[in-house]
Amino acid sequence: MVKKLNFCFFGSSDFSVYVLKNILKKYKPEIVFTLPAKRKGRGMKLEPNIVFSYALKEKLPVIEIESFENFNYRFLFGVVAGFGKIIPKNIFNNFEKGLIGIHPSLLPKYRGANPIREVILNGEKETGVTIFLLDELVDHGPIIKSEKYILKGNENYKELEKELGILGGKVFNEIIEKYLNNEIVLKEQDEKEATFTKKIEKEDGLLNINDDYILWERKIRALNPWPGTFIYLRFLKNNERKILKIFDVEKIDEKEILSLKINPEKIRLGEFFQFKNYLALKIKDSFVLIKELQLENKKKMSSREFLNGYKIGSFVLD
Repeated sequence: MVKKLNFCFFGSSDFSVYVLKNILKKYKPEIVFTLPAKRKGRGMKLEPNIVFSYALKEKLPVIEIESFENFNYRFLFGVVAGFGKIIPKNIFNNFEKGLIGIHPSLLPKYRGANPIREVILNGEKETGVTIFLLDELVDHGPIIKSEKYILKGNENYKELEKELGILGGKVFNEIIEKYLNNEIVLKEQDEKEATFTKKIEKEDGLLNINDDYILWERKIRALNPWPGTFIYLRFLKNNERKILKIFDVEKIDEKEILSLKINPEKIRLGEFFQFKNYLALKIKDSFVLIKELQLENKKKMSSREFLNGYKIGSFVLD
């Protein structure tokens, strides 16, 4: 049976939905606060926040909040998970037991907005979730509970976001009443161990042929669907430059290349070639099979389909 506690939920991301969905197995917030709808797509139509849509589906009271200037609500506590906006310090007084953050990393490591992406990019063996009490600094407050998540090493961003969201909701459900009853000793974060994630820009998705395959593979897993990973092609017929998004790659064994009577030593850095009807490319330390791609203004497809329309030699890496 779902219990009633006097709390609200702040969230605006897919991670928020996974957390909230699992919290709802045991507790129901009084109100969900999320960021306003944004204009998206070619038609620039207003598209509701994913948390807003989920709350409506679950028949939860939901409010889009752009500013805290007239925030007069009061609760026993609040839950913040992937909200995407800093809550001002003066608002903390509206919550008797504080604002409780659910963060997808083992704080104080990977503070900030992109812990999931950076965990994948850095090839970490483990990550986790941290339930902590918010203060005026970013992801800085005392820890209520942390729980590890062991990585398989092949997770992409969306998969790991879902797993950590589920784990965050589960751990919250296990500890919240103990916290409210003062049965948990909070642990201050060790500032010497703190690391900070950087803001991800679209340009971060550019794949460089002078990088190792391991970096290509990690970037593709970490940066899709946003900002996406890509290279630039130059089409020789009309000298047109286009973005080629890359969604999935695989390392080719040189023995397989030799078995097709292709001399790998004659393939230059940055040169495209056809491998078993798929598009392949030579990068710094490897031969890369490009499995799934999307040419600018075209639909996503396999590179086998791509080569049906664009022959090797009609384009080069730009």
